[in-house]
Amino acid sequence: MNESYAGRGYAERGSARGGQKNTRAGGAILAAVALLSTFLVILGLYYAAGDRERHKVALAAAGCEPNLLSINVGCTTVQMLNSRYKSIANPVIQQVNADVAAYTGNERHHLAAAEAALTAEVTSENAFGVSLARFPFPPAVAPIAKALIQANQARAKLTAEQARSSSLTQLRSFNERVKVASAAVQTEMKLTRRALDSRPTANQEP
Repeated sequence: MNESYAGRGYAERGSARGGQKNTRAGGAILAAVALLSTFLVILGLYYAAGDRERHKVALAAAGCEPNLLSINVGCTTVQMLNSRYKSIANPVIQQVNADVAAYTGNERHHLAAAEAALTAEVTSENAFGVSLARFPFPPAVAPIAKALIQANQARAKLTAEQARSSSLTQLRSFNERVKVASAAVQTEMKLTRRALDSRPTANQEP
């Protein structure tokens, strides 16, 4: 009986050792697979980064703006962005100039007509702000465009306040402040146009 138990005990110990060996072997295989997967991920990221750098250089060489571009998207050139910006800005400039002329012609004689001209100017300025907010400015131009949007908002707010004047005298009391606000907008528009005219570089790609 002792021999029987001894034999069984030895067999059990042998089986346990075999299980431990199998467990260790399985763990080693899983570790190797995990290590290989990590290596492949790193390798893929390395090559992807290389492709992106080469893409950035190619975009810069072609004069492409790095606004919303990726490897799978086509080229937006400086000329294309400039043309789109002008199609937004030029009509606004013309309309605001017409509204200002209408206001100037009525600021001393006709309150209702002067206020109507100012209200039309506010409408144009607000529409311009909305268009600017939606414009795909490149990262290098975005901070300058933001300053333009803020200056335009400040002018529109002041003009709207002027349009609520109750007398011609009160109306004209805003003229100098509006003039300063308009000059700020013009300055920011020039800076934005100049920034859009600049040829992008490879390191400007987001």
